[in-house]
Order: sequence, then C-alpha cells, then structure tokens
Amino acid sequence: MLIAKRVKDNQTMRIGLNFDGIKVSDYQNRSKPLPPQEYIQDSFQIFLEHGIDAVRIPVYWESYEKDPDGFIEELNLISNEADKNNISCIYDNHQWECSSFLGYGIGFPNSIVSALFQNNSFHHDPHKHPSKKDVEKFWNNWWDRTIKSFDGEDGWNKQLEFIQKVIEAVNNKKSTVAFKLLNEPQVFRHSDFKKISKYHDNLISKITDLTDKPLIFCYSYAGRFYTLNLPWIQAKTKPSLPVKNEIIFDIHPYPPYYMVMLYFRLVLKLMKINTVLAGEYNSGTGKGVKISLSQHERYLKTFKKFLPYGIMFWQWSYIRDNDHPAFNLAKNVNGVITANDNFESFVTAIKNS
Repeated sequence: MLIAKRVKDNQTMRIGLNFDGIKVSDYQNRSKPLPPQEYIQDSFQIFLEHGIDAVRIPVYWESYEKDPDGFIEELNLISNEADKNNISCIYDNHQWECSSFLGYGIGFPNSIVSALFQNNSFHHDPHKHPSKKDVEKFWNNWWDRTIKSFDGEDGWNKQLEFIQKVIEAVNNKKSTVAFKLLNEPQVFRHSDFKKISKYHDNLISKITDLTDKPLIFCYSYAGRFYTLNLPWIQAKTKPSLPVKNEIIFDIHPYPPYYMVMLYFRLVLKLMKINTVLAGEYNSGTGKGVKISLSQHERYLKTFKKFLPYGIMFWQWSYIRDNDHPAFNLAKNVNGVITANDNFESFVTAIKNS
C-alpha cells in the first residue's frame, strides 16, 4: 500500500511521520540515551512493511558541531536505508527552544549561542526550561543579524554552511525530496516578521545553487502574546526571491482543528502560495495528551479538505516521551525497536481513509 493517498484529480497527499535519529539529533550539552541495535535499519524496515513511504528527518546544527563525522555518517545511513526501502525524505533544519545551551531545547550550536551569553554570571541548566528572557534575547539578535560565532563570522552565513553540508550529503539520493530552511522561528517584535523574509531570501539565494529540490519555510511563532500573529503579518515572512525551486509553506497544527486550518488557508492566500506541508501535527501539546484511532481518522479527513502537499505525524523515536503519550509511535522491547499501539492506529486510519 502506498501511503500517498489520492485526494483530488492529479493531486496526492503524502502521509508520513517524523523520524528521530541518533547522531543527527544529539544534544551538545547533555547526554542522549543509547538507541536499540540496528535502530535506523529496523525502523525503515517497519515503515516499508506498513506502507509508510515518507518521513521528515529533523537534523540539528548543534548535533553537527558536536560530531561532524558521526553526523554525516548517519545522514548517509538514513538516506541509504530510505533509498533501499523506497521512502521519501524531507530534511529539516530543526530547532526547538533554541538550543541545549540555554535549557532543555535543541538546535543552535554552542559556537553561536554561547558567544551571545558569555558574560552571563549563571550557568544554564540543560535539563530545565530556558528562560523567556534568554530566548527573546537570542531571537532579537538573530533577526537583527548581530550574532557572530566565536571566530567572528556572521551567524546567518555560518548556518548556511551547515545547511550546505546536509545538502551535499543527501541531495543526489533518490529518496531526498525537499529541504527545510529553519523549523519554528520565533518572533518577539512585530518588525521581525519582515526580517524573516530577508533571512529566507539570504538562505535561498545560496541554496538554489546547490539543489533544485523544493525548499520549505516554516510558520513563524509569536514569542509573546502581544506580538499578534495575524494572517497578514505572518504573510510578511514569505521569501521574495524568484527562484527555480518550488517554495512550500510548513505549518504545525497541534491539533489540526478546522478553524486552525482556515487560519492557515488565509495565510496561504495572502502569500499566494499553493503548496502547504503539515510538517508536524498531533492531538495537542498539553501534558498527558493522548490520541485515538477516531482522532487519527478525523485529522486525516480535515487535512484532505485543505489538500496539503503532505502531513507528517510527530513522532517515531526510540526515546519515550512520558509527558506526551500521543507523541510516541515506537517502543524499545528488549533492545529492539518496534511499533506501539499509536503507530498501529495511525496506519489503520490511513488504510480506512
């Protein structure tokens, strides 16, 4: 069974999931549990057996800085397994809560973040939530383009070097279908929505010389309540450069309620973009959130009404998320990765849709 379902004449919707790697998603400032043996190989075999033919691979800049050779080696392993099992891959330059340097987030490397906070008198705890003040300081400086690495180089350009390494490693693999510029940018000032467009243009102007594959930019999140994220303000983040690559807008509905999708439809209309990817979705982000077969089926029906390019469930990982049971698709049984009940419901919903 192909997971890409026909939703309209000459259109298909990719239905897949997010895949948590090992070296490509390692923390720079805290340890990560060891994976089951053959975790990557066994996972892709499970995907093949259950008809999953599309995955989104979050990759992290700080993981590359921690172990460049191990990072590229794992990218090659993932892309080779994807090639072998006919699974399409989207590679996502991911960040969540900025960096493990500031707390339990992950994304930007020490060489970038620590340079901005080197005069702080306190030590950031990588196991605790980062302070809102620190996160705001980082993003304000990032959009002002004042952050430099320890060697004095421009932060935007240093990030481009990382993205280039990812593209060089997997661009020629048959399984590679698209690249994501940056996951979930945060905004604390209204003026920065327009700056994000300039940031996208800066990346795209260089990346388009490296690949002809689609490029994905993400919905930008307001870091404070008073930074109103109205559709016409969000539309300002759209890249403006005319390029040969297809440009795709990425949204993360948690969950994909009908009204939420109407909001994104308006943003797309204002941006004049036809292709939308739900790069992440689930039943919510609250502590203890769960998901049922009926929820899976309801979400798929909602997505089909809005005809996205693809939807990627969050997530398949060998690390159990105890706070969010709905986020778990896999489990470790005696050192072997296997699917859990959430995954079985997910696949059943796809078959029934």
